[in-house]
Formats: sequence, C-alpha cells, structure tokens
Amino acid sequence: MNLKYILGLGALLAGLVACSPETPKAYLSPVVPNEKVIEDNTQVFDPKVDILFVVDNSGSMEAHQTNLARNVAQFTSTFTKSSALDYNIGIVTTEMPDMWGSPSRVCCGQLVGSPRIVNKNTLGADQILARNFLVGTNGSSSEASFDPVVAALSSPLLNGWNVGFLRPDASLVVILMTDAEDQSTRTDALGLYNFLLNLKHKDASKILAYGVLAPTNNPQRCTRDEPFGSPLRIEKFLSMVQNNKNNIMSICDPDYGSRLATMAKDIVDKVGNIIYLSRPPDFSSIRVSYGSVDLPEDYHKGWSFDPKMNAILLGDQINWSSQPSGSRIKVFYNAAKFD
Repeated sequence: MNLKYILGLGALLAGLVACSPETPKAYLSPVVPNEKVIEDNTQVFDPKVDILFVVDNSGSMEAHQTNLARNVAQFTSTFTKSSALDYNIGIVTTEMPDMWGSPSRVCCGQLVGSPRIVNKNTLGADQILARNFLVGTNGSSSEASFDPVVAALSSPLLNGWNVGFLRPDASLVVILMTDAEDQSTRTDALGLYNFLLNLKHKDASKILAYGVLAPTNNPQRCTRDEPFGSPLRIEKFLSMVQNNKNNIMSICDPDYGSRLATMAKDIVDKVGNIIYLSRPPDFSSIRVSYGSVDLPEDYHKGWSFDPKMNAILLGDQINWSSQPSGSRIKVFYNAAKFD
C-alpha cells in the first residue's frame, strides 16, 4: 500500500468525523481495503434476530413470571417502534431430565406456548408472549439454565418441535431469567458459549446474552433459590459475550418494565441499527432508502455516517410503520477513489 493512498484515506476519514457528532463507541473495527476501489456499491440491510428466553419454572418464580408477563409489551414495542428488525421470540423452561427421568410435561428445550414462535407478523404478540411467559411453577428444583439452550438449538428439537426458530443468517440472543444458580449437568459456561459460537460460524458479534437474576452484586437483597448461592456460573457465561457491559439486571428490580425496554433497545442498537459498509464510501454519494422512501441525513430521524466504524447508523426516531412490513433498507453509495 503506497504512502499517497494512506494519506488520502486519513484525510478523508478526518474530514468525515464531523458528520456524526453523536457517534457511539464502535463495536467492530472497520476493514480497510488494500486495493483501489472505483465501482459503485449497493448494500441491502435485512437485520434478523432470534431471541430465546430461558424462564425458571420452579416453585419460587410465580411473582417473577407475573412481573415479566405484565411488562412484556415494553420489550416488544421497542422492536416494532424503533427498528425494522425481523425477530423471532421463543421461550423454554429450566426443566431438564434428572435422576428420575424426563417429566411428562413440555420441557427439556421444547419451546412453550401457542404459537411457539412469536415474530413481527404475529397478531396480538404482546398478549401471546404474556401468556407464554407464565410457564408455571411446578418444575424441577434443579434449575438448568444452560442445558435447555443446547437442547433447544440441537437436533432433534431444532428440526422438529422447534423448527423455524433458529435462522442461519440471524443474530442470536439468549436471555436467562432465574432466581437460582445454573444446575446444568451437561454444559458449563464455556461449553455453552462455544456451542453458540459454533452455531454462528465463529462470528462472536452474532451472539448476545442477558441475565435477569438474583445477582452476586445484589443491592435489592433479592431472595435466591438456595442452596447454591449466587449465580456465578451464569455470570461467567454472561461475561464472555461481546455485550458483557450492563447485561445483567436484578430479577427483583422495582423498575422492571423500563429495564426490559432498555434491554430491547440494546438489542436493536447492536443488531438492527448499524450497517457496516464493505468499503469506504464517497460521503457525498450516500443515499439510504427504506421501502419506497429515502431517509434523510439526520442523526435521529434518518441516518448518519460513522467513518471510524465505516458504518451507517440508523436513527432512533425513524417512522418504521410508514412502509409495509418486510420492507428493506438499502444503502447506495460510490466507493471512495484514491489515486
């Protein structure tokens, strides 16, 4: 790579920083091409995310399940109002076979509820999820948070009972909701992380995880389901994912509803609102469309460009309902030219 190219690229990026004064911290480092690029480029952005809740169904969870069901609308409305994100939401319990064998009820990684998968086209999604989250409290006292995830996303369930939930081109979010430590017998924290990583072809940016727990740092003095104490195994797993900052909330948090909305907003920001470009653009040529309309160059109501990330950032006030469901976002631009 010659010196003239490097100096030209540096000048271009320095000049573009001012285009996005509110740019958030980068999630990934941009890739700088090592060849001269002169052709036009168009990228289609069709973000997808599969969200798997693991809900503790032991005897101590009745109030926590009710609280989740009561506030689930604040979670789902973030997707419908703040993003064009195509989502699947499914729920499994912490029930797994123990020394007495498999229980007869739905368990062991099987998605619960009807329908089992809620998506952006599901009528009455909030009411259905609220009902599905009430998984009952007659489950085993040996709550397993990790093993049901592996079972749900593996054969035979993946191609049978749970078919249609996991999509190869979607990001994957795991949300663990329990007042107990993980008691899995087949998978530990590292094993679960590596399993998810393999599902996403070693792309760690495709994996997000959150915990709704009685955490080790427990300012609310949230009652835990003893005798295993604080959820150190779960917290270890949650520390491995890329979104490992502020990805744990207390299951006893009195501000539960708004915290759920914050969690959903974090998923939207990381999966549905950042378009990484394949090469540096000529800024003046960038055009972003949603369905049949062009979005304005506006940090909140349209788009902005972050040169450090080499990415288009979508605003938090775009009217996503202005276009039919399934409409796609397209970015048109000319690649930057360097002598």
